Amino acid sequence: MHPTLRRLRSMLAASLAVLGAGLLCTRVLHADSTVAAIVLFLAVLLVSGYSRMLEAVIADIIAAFWLDYYHIPPVGSITIGDVQGWFALLVFLAVSLIATNLSARLRRQRDQLILQQTESEKLHALSRTMLLASGAEDGRRLLINKCMELFGFNEVVLFESATSQFHRSQIHTEIPDEKLQRAALHRSVEESADLTIIPVELGNKSFGSLAFRGASLARPMLQAIGNTIAVGLAQAQAREAAGRAEAVRRSEELKSVLIDALAHDLKTPLTAIEAATDILLSPSGASASQRYDLLQVVREETLRLKRLVGEAIHLSRIDAKKLKLEYETVRVPELIDGAVESLGGRLSTHQISIEVPPDLPAVFADRELILQSLKQLLDNAIKYSPPRSVVTISAGEANGFVSISVRDQGQGLTELEQTRVFDKFYRGRYDGSAIQGTGMGLAIAREISEAHGGSIGVESEIGKGSRFTITLRPAGTRSDLQDKRS
Repeated sequence: MHPTLRRLRSMLAASLAVLGAGLLCTRVLHADSTVAAIVLFLAVLLVSGYSRMLEAVIADIIAAFWLDYYHIPPVGSITIGDVQGWFALLVFLAVSLIATNLSARLRRQRDQLILQQTESEKLHALSRTMLLASGAEDGRRLLINKCMELFGFNEVVLFESATSQFHRSQIHTEIPDEKLQRAALHRSVEESADLTIIPVELGNKSFGSLAFRGASLARPMLQAIGNTIAVGLAQAQAREAAGRAEAVRRSEELKSVLIDALAHDLKTPLTAIEAATDILLSPSGASASQRYDLLQVVREETLRLKRLVGEAIHLSRIDAKKLKLEYETVRVPELIDGAVESLGGRLSTHQISIEVPPDLPAVFADRELILQSLKQLLDNAIKYSPPRSVVTISAGEANGFVSISVRDQGQGLTELEQTRVFDKFYRGRYDGSAIQGTGMGLAIAREISEAHGGSIGVESEIGKGSRFTITLRPAGTRSDLQDKRS
């Protein structure tokens, strides 16, 4: 409704209320001047409590004329015959106006308190949004969206001094970047017809500036918004700095652990190679069969060294986010056969059972990396299963994914170990010298499977072994994988 029509309706309601009270006194109660004055005075107080000053004054005038015309002699005219009547009328008007003024003042205080409470709730909601933001860019975006939602802004631009970045509510904006930079530099508020720019500062530190269109706010509220956003930006920057420091610390820790693990696991093959070559080079010589056995030792230990170095390279590529996938359509039996062949004689101490349905679809994957993952699973199965036990490799299709599983007959994993077995360098209960390894294999397998849009999981029961499963997308989802890769 138009404000003018709303005001006219309010004045009409006030007038009708006083007229109704007058009719009650005159036509129904047939009251004398005293009772009529009291009733009309109460009506004016009620009108004053629920309307503005103008409506209250109109109600005062109507009540005074009604009292004069119907209850103060001479009745039936607006003239007053004696001083007592004039005194009563003036007292009535004075008391009514004083009550109206007090009521209006209390109403303004009430409205001010409601406004302050509303503004406090909006600032609290803004602070809560920034505290719950998950990431740096998400925090800035949520902050802008929340400002528009809470304060009714049509357009918002946030300038952050620390990064010299502009975060906008829309791609194309008419708010000049220069004005935002100037407001942040001089810490000044700039207001024009439809644009307001405020500094975002806390204490003596400036974090940037905020510009918006579509709303007009009081200076204290503008300062409160700037301070609240500054607190949020300070917390976000502190979290980002802590995150960078943690990333550096973890990177240094990873390098140290990786070097320690490799140094420990490289000693055994190097010692074996050194001993074999010493015997081969000794003056006494060795028989043909001994030379063959020693060369086999050198070859096996060399392959082991190659595998360890390959794991370290894969892990460093993953941590550096340099893992690039070369997709191709690959049949699952080819992957399984390739993994089995690559381990060669290491599988001779166990029985290998392969269960693959003939109609299993091919997968769209990086052949070399998936082979690496399967080799890690097979290698673990051999390490933790007793000699001559059965290691089962199976495959299937379910829920739009192709799964490849390796099941061993080892001691199994506890629930805690199942949650940590894919962590880097974690080796569980069997990390003693009896079982060699760096704890990198399963971590590499997890990263490779997740890079393909799949997953890796483990099902285990103490005393009955474990089953590790890799899931991959079938070749029919090639376009989806290409979109993901791009």
